[in-house]
Amino acid sequence: MSLPAGPAAHGRVEVPGPASPVPPSAGGGSADGFEHEVLRPVVTATYWIDPGEHGVPYESVIRFSGRRAGVTGKPSPSDRFEHEETVRLVPGSGPVAVTTRVADVNAGEWLVKARPADRHGRARAIDPDRLLDGARSRRGMRVLWPKGNPVAPSGPGTRAPSRLAALATAPGIITGSWAGLVAAGVAVALAVLVALLSGVGVGGGSVLVVAVVASLAGAAGARGWYVMLQRGKVSGLPTRGLCIQGFIAGAVVAGIPGLLLAGIPVGTFFDAAAPGVFFAMAIGRQGCFFTGCCAGRPTGSRWGIWSSDGRIGARRIPAQQLESLVCLLIGAAALVAFLRFGRPAGGAVFIGALAAYTLARQALLALRAEPRRWALARPVTIAATATALLADILIAAMR
Repeated sequence: MSLPAGPAAHGRVEVPGPASPVPPSAGGGSADGFEHEVLRPVVTATYWIDPGEHGVPYESVIRFSGRRAGVTGKPSPSDRFEHEETVRLVPGSGPVAVTTRVADVNAGEWLVKARPADRHGRARAIDPDRLLDGARSRRGMRVLWPKGNPVAPSGPGTRAPSRLAALATAPGIITGSWAGLVAAGVAVALAVLVALLSGVGVGGGSVLVVAVVASLAGAAGARGWYVMLQRGKVSGLPTRGLCIQGFIAGAVVAGIPGLLLAGIPVGTFFDAAAPGVFFAMAIGRQGCFFTGCCAGRPTGSRWGIWSSDGRIGARRIPAQQLESLVCLLIGAAALVAFLRFGRPAGGAVFIGALAAYTLARQALLALRAEPRRWALARPVTIAATATALLADILIAAMR
C-alpha cells in the first residue's frame, strides 16, 4: 500500500493468513523454503516523498511503524514493528516512492504509519496521484501505478488488499513481467536460429534439440555465475539473480558436445544463434525494467525515466533501456553479417558480437545503481575484449 501525504501518514494493511504446506518439489526447493520466500505474510508499505528541485543529493530516513489491529490480550513481538529506511535523494528526480517490506509478522489487518526524519528539512511527503493529476506530461507514468492498484495512494484508515510475499510489490514493479518477456525472447531466439540455419542448409529436429538443451544449461550457468559473484551469500528461490555471462558460458559448454554428436557445424550454429540471442536480450531487458533489477542511478536529468529497483522508485538513468538498444543493434549487425558471409564465417560472427557487447557493457555498468565489486574489472575487461574484437575482425578479413 502507499501512505498519503502529511507529517505522519497512516493506513491499514491486511496480511494473509498462514500458508498451506507446499510439496518439496514446488519452486525447486524445500516446502519450508518456498513457503518462507513466496507464501509468507508480509506488510508492504510505500511512502511518497518529494526531494525538492534544487541542491545536492542528500540522505533522508523514513520511519515506518505498524501494529496489528484487533489484538486482544498482550500483543506479541510479531504484532507490531518499527523499521527505518535510509534513502539517498536526488533533487529534481521527481516523486520518490520508498517501499518497505516487513516479514515475520502475524496475519491480520495492520495499521501502518510513516514519518520522514530528514536532517536537512527539505524532503516532504506528497500524494503522487494529486501531483500526477496536475502534470499532464507525466500521465504516462500511470502504467507504473494505475488507480486501483494495491500500491496506489489511499486516505487515512482505508483498507489495502492482502498480499503474499511473492505479490507484495512496489510502485513500478509488474509481477511476472520478467519471466514472460524472457520466455518471449527465448522463443524469438529459437525461431531466428532455425530460420537462419535452414537458409544455409543446416536443419532438422536435432538443431532445435541442441538449442533447447544449450538454453537450459545456460540458465543453470547464469544462476551459478550469480551465486559465484555473490560468494555464495544467496538465499531463497532463484526468482532474481541471473547473469548473462553465465548463460553464454553454460550454453557454449553444453552446446559443443551436442553439436559434435549431431554433426552440426559448431561455428555455423553459434554464428546463426548470435542474432537471436541478442534480440532475446533486448526483449529480456524490458523485463528487468519492470522487475526492478539492473536499475540505473537516480538522476535529476530530463532524460531520466521513472522506475524502481523494488525499494526506491525515482527518476533514473534508463540503464536497462540503453542496454536493450545496444543488444538490438548488435543483433541486427550479427544478422547482416551472417546473411553476408554464412557458413564460411566459422564462428567469427558469434565471437565478434559477444566481444562488442562485452565492450559496450562496461560503459553501461557505470550507469547502474549498484557499485562495481572490483576496481580493476573495467580496464581489464575493456583491454581483453578490445583485443578479442580486433583479432576477430582481422581473422574474418583474411578469410
